[in-house]
Amino acid sequence: MGLVGYDHKAMGITARGAWESVKFHFRELGVDTQEQDFTVVGIGDMSGDVFGNGMLLSRHIRLVAAFDHRHVFLDPNPDDESSFTERERLFRLPQSSWADYDTSVISAGGGVYPRTLKSIPISDEVAQARCGCRPRVTTMTPNELIHHILARPGRSALERRRRHVRQGIQRAAARGRAIEPMTRFGWTELNCACRVVGEGGNLGFTQLGRIEYARSGGRINSDADNSRRSQRVRS
Repeated sequence: MGLVGYDHKAMGITARGAWESVKFHFRELGVDTQEQDFTVVGIGDMSGDVFGNGMLLSRHIRLVAAFDHRHVFLDPNPDDESSFTERERLFRLPQSSWADYDTSVISAGGGVYPRTLKSIPISDEVAQARCGCRPRVTTMTPNELIHHILARPGRSALERRRRHVRQGIQRAAARGRAIEPMTRFGWTELNCACRVVGEGGNLGFTQLGRIEYARSGGRINSDADNSRRSQRVRS
């Protein structure tokens, strides 16, 4: 689309289409995403077209954790209004990253950490927000923390980067793509992590992963279905 003059970030077509899926799934659960608060963990940053637009489609998003290839973002008890305003500022800031986030807005125990660090401190607030108990460890490597973020309780996961959820013994190698071991996990782990998935990136799930996650009670649509929804939104 960019080759013929469309600006993905400015128009937000893909994000709006994916968001229609998210809203539909939540309605099935009896949750109105435009009126009720809900917890989100995400993959991406506010400079991206899908994740960036998606994180501005409801003022009731409580983004407790997110990561991209550069940083891990933690906000265990976010304030809805101030965090929305700060995400919007980053979205409009050219070439922003989580490092540009105003840390004074982040709740106690949170922070922004480069993925180049050898370890990241795990506060009581972060541990309680993600798994409801005090931490057994005080630090984790960035990859360990990312795995922990994705495989612990939450209400929604917004997928932007390429990660695989495999079914049973299905190997990521079968997809012909190398994946970081600590960011690859089975659908049963993800099922414990979230009730709704908005898949905004390519190859976030294997097809078997989608099927098994849905069979286990999770709500998810394929990218193809999200695209059809985005076409209806645009029209």
